[in-house]
Amino acid sequence: MSAGRQRLKWGVYALLFLNFLVYLYQDVESARYTLDAQSDLRELFAAYVTSIDLVAWFTLILLFELETGPRSGRAWTGAAKWAVRGLRLACYAAILHTSFANDIALGEFYDARLLPATADVCAYTDGWSLLRNRDYLEIDADNCATLGQGPEFHALGNDRVLTDSAGLREGRILAWTDLAESLAWLLVVVATELLVRLKQSPRGHALLVSGLERTKTALYVLIFAIAAYWGSKGQILYFWDELVWLLGFGMIDWNIRDWRRRTRRRFSASPSAF
Repeated sequence: MSAGRQRLKWGVYALLFLNFLVYLYQDVESARYTLDAQSDLRELFAAYVTSIDLVAWFTLILLFELETGPRSGRAWTGAAKWAVRGLRLACYAAILHTSFANDIALGEFYDARLLPATADVCAYTDGWSLLRNRDYLEIDADNCATLGQGPEFHALGNDRVLTDSAGLREGRILAWTDLAESLAWLLVVVATELLVRLKQSPRGHALLVSGLERTKTALYVLIFAIAAYWGSKGQILYFWDELVWLLGFGMIDWNIRDWRRRTRRRFSASPSAF
């Protein structure tokens, strides 16, 4: 692999780590509105679901890099083998937790409680916030008269968060896209795992490899479409984040294709080695 490609790859990985720091900051800020002294561990994990998810994804992509990069080739053995397996399982558990949390968030939008028809937003200045387009705005005496588009308002879950009817519809769409995006990425990583396991088969499994690659391409298109929708809502950071992660997994796909080419060349030169 050329030095230029190596610099590009590690530049993408550096951007992924920077994204993690940005989202960690966002989770800390959002947690001010969704957590209180009575919040349990489940609610804590839900509040920091994005940061936990990104740690898992970043760890997985580094493991994929170790397995498929130019210096790959040695199998994990002994304690290292079991440590890597345990770390990988922990990452998958965190990713599944994200899908579960997205499903819970979707349910909260469908279980929203309609506030009384005479509800006045100014009656909710004691620690409540208004949610619109993923942003929380703390309700106070200075802004309560101008928030939301009444007359209907809805309380979300057990948190002291409310939204108007337009925000509820918007929140449901965003929650569905969050769930679809997390499931699409889960399928991407499963397909990548299978491709990595098949990489040592220079001949055979051609149809399976081709099918997995086509499936990943379709999933990438779906993820990009969701990211474009988020971008249209003004969520430029989310759009950029998806693009960088698509590039990150593109680097892994690049590694796998290179690895298979090298393996085929070695097989052609010395078939008895296999």
